[in-house]
Amino acid sequence: MLLLAKKPPYPAHDGEAIAILQLAKGLVANGAVVTILYMNTRKHHFEAAEIPEDLQKQIRFIGVDVNNDVQPLAALFNIFSPLPYHVVRFKSNTYLNALKQLLHQQQFDVIQAEGLYLIQYFQFITIPKNTKLIYRSHNIEAAIWSDITNNTRSIFKKWYLGLQAKKLYRYEKKQPALIDAVLPISTADTLFYREHFNNLPIHHTPTGVELTASVIPKEINTRTLYFIGGLDWIPNVEGLFWFMDEVFPALLNRFPDLTFHIAGRNGDAGWKSMQRPGIIYHGAVPEAADFASDKYICIVPLLSGSGMKIKIIEAMFLGKPVVTTSKGASGMPDGTSDYFYTASSVQTFIQQVTTLLEQPEIGKQKGLQAKTFVEQQLSHSAITQQLIEFYQNLPLR
Repeated sequence: MLLLAKKPPYPAHDGEAIAILQLAKGLVANGAVVTILYMNTRKHHFEAAEIPEDLQKQIRFIGVDVNNDVQPLAALFNIFSPLPYHVVRFKSNTYLNALKQLLHQQQFDVIQAEGLYLIQYFQFITIPKNTKLIYRSHNIEAAIWSDITNNTRSIFKKWYLGLQAKKLYRYEKKQPALIDAVLPISTADTLFYREHFNNLPIHHTPTGVELTASVIPKEINTRTLYFIGGLDWIPNVEGLFWFMDEVFPALLNRFPDLTFHIAGRNGDAGWKSMQRPGIIYHGAVPEAADFASDKYICIVPLLSGSGMKIKIIEAMFLGKPVVTTSKGASGMPDGTSDYFYTASSVQTFIQQVTTLLEQPEIGKQKGLQAKTFVEQQLSHSAITQQLIEFYQNLPLR
């Protein structure tokens, strides 16, 4: 099968890359032959030849250099186009030609667009009769940009982002004409597609974990909080500043020795020069699990977004108690909400973290229960075994 991706799936430092790589590994573990054709953008650049050899033996990686940088004039004049600028940015003749060449050389049973912006390529290629076209939805993109719009103060920016969100909603609802099935990662998104794509087969496919992954145990400092995630993704940055401004000062006042550790790629100069009491910025870290191993509570302070929050599942697998917002909890796989804490307000967030800091035995117990749940229910091999059966039962074109 062929996966189309808008960024390198390796190294898997963010939710999208993790979702793609874990799915590919699970498919291979269940006997599938997998190729990933990815856009090698300037923002996320990683040559296929640099991917570890053992991984290249399992999966074929093909990177295509694509410049999808935001062009201010193009973004401005997009107000006159029916297509969202988010979609236009990922339209590349170079990538399309590489896709056509690959399809000329090899036939695939399944071609899967990993995200909304890749579906557009289906209309420009010749589809063999027995090939199934799949859309794997990582998020409802319009929902993310609608939330960001609502949280934006600039009048012009709010107007422009609101316009793009409306275009994205209209664009997404037209996609059933190009695809044979939808694979939503989150439960909330699954409900959305069942309502709007009611004539298409839909299969909820959460991101699983690799149970062979391990980390050297370290002594946990129960006066530590941590966050890990891409610092070039607006919902992450928005949520972090909300937490640092509204929640963390009250916690630090009560627990003066408390520290909040932030790790993530592509942080700008402002992160590196930040000087706030109790806050430690680590930048990009080689291994997320190793970074988290000696820390206590995982903080996921999202105010915008859709989809499954993979960082929550990863923290659960590491046995960490997690505190998130209502938006962070939305869309998580069935049953997971019993194993993390959801705060609907600033005060609730403060209270939940305070309880875990005052009674660390409660947090550690919750973390162990979460780890067991993930091991039993969210193995990537088990998830993809069900997915392969879904592919096989789809009617031919």
